[in-house]
Amino acid sequence: METRYTVRQASEMTGVKPYVMRYWEDELDLHIQRNELGHRYYTRYDIQLFLNIRELKKKRFAASGD
Repeated sequence: METRYTVRQASEMTGVKPYVMRYWEDELDLHIQRNELGHRYYTRYDIQLFLNIRELKKKRFAASGD
């Protein structure tokens, strides 16, 4: 069974605030799994996805100042 992370754990691992993670989920139509109580949980794949999104956004903002 793969490791599952809570919103708080995922936020700490990625450096992305929980409300930003939820926003990206909606805007990018990400399919984040939920447990039997309806709470989000994140996998290593999801964590890497958020890290990639964060990095791309940083690069975009850095390039826009040129």
